[in-house]
Amino acid sequence: MPAPQSPVFAAAYIRVSTDDQAELSPESQLVEIQKYCKTHNLILLSDHVYIDAGISGKKADRRPEFQRMIAAAKSSPPFSVLLVWKFSRFARNQEESIFYKSILRSKCGVDVVSISEPLIAGPFGSLIERIIEWMDEFYSIRLSQEVKRSMTVNAQKGKLQATPSFGYRVQDGMLIPVPEEAALVQEIFQSFADGQGYTAIARSLNARGVRTHRGNPFESRTIEYIIRNPVYIGKLRWNPTGRTRRNFTDENIILSDAPHQPLVSQALFDAANARTNALKAQFGYKARPTSELKHWLSGVVRCASCGTTLIYQRAHGYSYFLCNNYVKGRCQHSQRVLPDALEDAILARLEEDAASGLSLSFQVSAVSSPSMQQITALQASLRSLQAKKARLQDAYLAGVIDLEDFSAARESIVRDMDSTRYQIKKLTAQTDPTAMNAAIRSHIKKALSTFHSPSATLEMKNAAFRSLVERCTYDKEANLLTITYRASI
Repeated sequence: MPAPQSPVFAAAYIRVSTDDQAELSPESQLVEIQKYCKTHNLILLSDHVYIDAGISGKKADRRPEFQRMIAAAKSSPPFSVLLVWKFSRFARNQEESIFYKSILRSKCGVDVVSISEPLIAGPFGSLIERIIEWMDEFYSIRLSQEVKRSMTVNAQKGKLQATPSFGYRVQDGMLIPVPEEAALVQEIFQSFADGQGYTAIARSLNARGVRTHRGNPFESRTIEYIIRNPVYIGKLRWNPTGRTRRNFTDENIILSDAPHQPLVSQALFDAANARTNALKAQFGYKARPTSELKHWLSGVVRCASCGTTLIYQRAHGYSYFLCNNYVKGRCQHSQRVLPDALEDAILARLEEDAASGLSLSFQVSAVSSPSMQQITALQASLRSLQAKKARLQDAYLAGVIDLEDFSAARESIVRDMDSTRYQIKKLTAQTDPTAMNAAIRSHIKKALSTFHSPSATLEMKNAAFRSLVERCTYDKEANLLTITYRASI
């Protein structure tokens, strides 16, 4: 009498992505796996059924259940077979598929079996498996390209492809204003354009119990994102290369007119964004709020050697400025200077430049000239139009749009490009040196009036200095203070 065979325990891995309409649902895949177990004398362990729903198979590290399954297999697995409906459910990346199958088979003693793609034993079976993996990856790449191409065309036509922004809801594929939220959006734009800061606006909303669509409290970056979002003037923004990550001048961005109702006027949107750009230029990236600064020169004077800011320190009863990188051991120059000495040197330099009849050297830049800000924006728009024209050509060649639509769209883009080039040419006229010198001196005198005012607070002085100075460096060894102004005409 033959000895009874030991039971063979199995686990199941089930995955369904959102972009593939040809695959079975998780429930259907599980039913098919259960049928396979019955006909092949396998025992499917109910606590070892791993399901990743709505997740792509391109990256294993983005699939939590897949990673949990691998971890279980590495720690004395109670199963020796892992069942999948198709190998494409296991992975759509051939390199990752081979890597993880190798781990499971050689180190864990777990065999990966596709219930709908039986393989013959031996080298030919391995070859067929590699071919299937390659076809799965190729299909994934092709599908991704088709989806991206379709989304690009939809973006060019102003079709909604994202969750609704604060102030809107979606109905029949179109953004519809939510009255209560729309009023708050208008308040945000108006308050910011009138001079309120991101943090103050966020605190006001949070105090009233207002929350974002995700149920989170408002933050300064939330307010900035709203200010930057063209959805509120009836446009939709989409980046075919991925998330913009707040790089709102990315040349790949597609900006199209959309059919939804704007919530703010173009004039208010432009005013708010002009202030945002000015603040970015004035305070720089990740600058601390003035309310947290210990001196009005904090955060603006830099070490001439390494470029980092001089920080305000207090020890043994006296204060001084010191290179931040020197404190951390990254710079060999301390640049130690007493606050009064630094303040006196800076004010003396400002007084002399404000009164001097000598011509100040200057360079027109996007920071120092509103016209150059416009030029920079127009140049970014031109690059975007050029990229849009190329994508339109690709869409036509791929058969996504017909000749009539292609010709009309191309004519519109070319017309916009010609108009943009003309505006750039008009704005790049040579700046008048006399007017620029007068503007710089006027700006210096205005800042000096703040510095000398007995009622001026630390915050007011810091803001005045930042608005006036593009860069200020101190070199103790050379006894040199260098100031680069910013001014507009």
